[in-house]
Amino acid sequence: MPQIALQRVIQTGIASLRNNRAAFNEIFDLYTHESMDNDYGQSYIDNIWTWFTETRIPVVQAWALNKTRIPGISVHLSQEMEDESKAAIGDHHHISYDDDTAVGIGVFTVNLDIGIHADKTGDEVLWLYYIVSYALFNQKRLAEDLGIKLQTFNGSDYGRKIEWMPENIWSRWIRFKCTVENMWGSSDLFEADSVEIDLDAESNEILVDVSAPIRDEP
Repeated sequence: MPQIALQRVIQTGIASLRNNRAAFNEIFDLYTHESMDNDYGQSYIDNIWTWFTETRIPVVQAWALNKTRIPGISVHLSQEMEDESKAAIGDHHHISYDDDTAVGIGVFTVNLDIGIHADKTGDEVLWLYYIVSYALFNQKRLAEDLGIKLQTFNGSDYGRKIEWMPENIWSRWIRFKCTVENMWGSSDLFEADSVEIDLDAESNEILVDVSAPIRDEP
């Protein structure tokens, strides 16, 4: 369930960042550059930190998003398509469950849309975009543990999408692309009761006799 996994990745990344002021400062370090320090500087980063740590920013599935959860981040499954280039013969994989079941596997390429929404200024959408970007990079290991592989993403410009929310809601979108594997127990593994090996002295061939338990399926 990639949309659920991605939701947890972003939630974990945001929670981690709220406990790491040094990393937060690095995200917005550009504001302290000598060419920008007069207009922004560390005091501007301090204001962003105050907003970030004191504002509730829920990460929800897209269908649960409403104006009461703004500012907020939404996750939406855009497309999930089986990747034919990664297909295996008979959809079989080399691992097994409980050592007695062959595993079928389908590899899918998944596109997920991450919506970043705020209702006051475009600046909040800008801040959240880079916070979410940091979370996606910082939590790559967690994403892999949750089954999200080969992660890439790209971001859109931000604006007011009336078809999604009221006209005073600003949004920016991240298209997140990844690979996931769907697995299922497909059939029992073949198990041998005994194996006898003999050497034919005349032909110098090895003869193998395998005795296996009777099964409904080979």
